[in-house]
Amino acid sequence: MIGKYKNRWLGLGIALLVALNIVRWWPSANESEGGSRSVALGFNVEEFDVRGIQADSLPPFSRDIFQQKRPVSAKPAHRPAPVESPPVQIKSPEELAIESAQAEFAQIRCVGVSVRNNQFQAYVIKAGESYLISNGGKVGRFIVEKIVPDGVYLRDSDTDVGGLVSVSGK
Repeated sequence: MIGKYKNRWLGLGIALLVALNIVRWWPSANESEGGSRSVALGFNVEEFDVRGIQADSLPPFSRDIFQQKRPVSAKPAHRPAPVESPPVQIKSPEELAIESAQAEFAQIRCVGVSVRNNQFQAYVIKAGESYLISNGGKVGRFIVEKIVPDGVYLRDSDTDVGGLVSVSGK
């Protein structure tokens, strides 16, 4: 039954709500004469009056807000005394030669060791150059002291830098 007369029931409900709003908000005779009407929550219209501060009670303005601020002169900051760095150590020529020899020694790689005519030979690579060396041979500034199955013992005679260069992969 409701489905058949659905539009009529909706229209009747809207008309009823409109009628209730008109009755609720229609000004009464005592309001038109200046009386106040209280709301259902208990508030009066006079309670919503805005009361501000009187202009006479405000303090006078201290600056014009449309003028730029003057820069405040800051006192120079106290700078701490510079920290003395330790003196730079100047290296002696001997120390420079040792460092150079160590850097050159670090570039040497032993690729393999072989035995030929009862003598050991080693295949060494240093900075892209390859050397086939035996005991007493030279690789750059280094002299071959001894060749063993695990690698090559090299030593620089000037700086005494050297050691074992192991076969790569072991």
